[in-house]
Amino acid sequence: MKSKSLLHFLFCLCLATQAVQAKPVTYLWDYEELKALKAQPQSSEYQNIIASANRVLKTVPVAVTQKTKCISGDPHNFESLSIYWWPDPQNPNGPYICKDGYFNPEYKEYDYERLLVLTENLRDVGKAFFLTGAGQYYDYFCRQLDVWFINKDTRMYPDFEYSQFIPGRNGNQGNPGGMTDAYNFITIMEGIRLVDSVKSIGRKRRKAMNAWFGSFASWMQTSDLGIAVSHFKNGHCISYDLILYNMLIASGNKSGCKALQESFFSSRIASQINEEDGRIPEALVRTRAFFYSLHNLRRMLDFCYIAKSEDCEIPPHSLALIGKGFQYLMSFHGKRDLFPYQELDDWHALQQQLSAQYARYQQLLK
Repeated sequence: MKSKSLLHFLFCLCLATQAVQAKPVTYLWDYEELKALKAQPQSSEYQNIIASANRVLKTVPVAVTQKTKCISGDPHNFESLSIYWWPDPQNPNGPYICKDGYFNPEYKEYDYERLLVLTENLRDVGKAFFLTGAGQYYDYFCRQLDVWFINKDTRMYPDFEYSQFIPGRNGNQGNPGGMTDAYNFITIMEGIRLVDSVKSIGRKRRKAMNAWFGSFASWMQTSDLGIAVSHFKNGHCISYDLILYNMLIASGNKSGCKALQESFFSSRIASQINEEDGRIPEALVRTRAFFYSLHNLRRMLDFCYIAKSEDCEIPPHSLALIGKGFQYLMSFHGKRDLFPYQELDDWHALQQQLSAQYARYQQLLK
């Protein structure tokens, strides 16, 4: 009897281990494709990743404190310029004015450009380490995490109080729309998951990173800026939920994750997509109407993929609504002249992006 009990115990333990191992390593990156790429070192994709990572190795890790312009007086604050706001020709020394859809190149002078470099660096060396196992990529990856998030002299404060500020308005404080800049942290979390699957980033470092993400999540939920964007009616609230969800996962806040899943699938998607025809009304008033419609759907898909990775069952009604959103946009595929709203972006590029995201949607249904 004891031997049978032992065999039963070992069998159950094996099943439990398999269940744990079945959980995806990465949530948004295609892990199976990356695994397959390991066996193709001569492929252009493999070589491009390694070449990009080798270029990164020649650079100094980027830090938020490297800024030369500092509007807050403290270089540890993340500061970015609201991209569609420009100097007023009629009042050059006055508050900036909005030109929706037109990028002010001044944004490159602030921290958003550094955040992009951070994201790309961690993505490239993280993938290179996964493909090769070479220690120099792992070392740089960990050093870059330390510089941006952990080291006292160079770390970024875990908030966005000065994200997408508008010169001359609101005392140069940030604005709620600046939360979209934090989407970059999702890529960084994917990189951490990927690297960790080969070699741990270290218990102390992981604890510090999880604490940083937890602090950012707390700021999102309690700050005036965070609360404001959570109540937006346009796609910013979708980005807010997606970013917060990732922060809560990283910090181990399971109850917060569950609550956010419930609100997202019960009301957030339905508040965005017209159930009759699939239009996203708040996106269609923009000068980049097609882009923002697609952008919103992509963020919804991201949330769904991550929720699925966290063993959350996606309600059929939510999937159907997202499908209607895609059906509306697909009705204009190759029919630029029939799209009744303004769109400043390159139509061909948008069509390629639409096809890619629609394929992701189809994969989600399987």
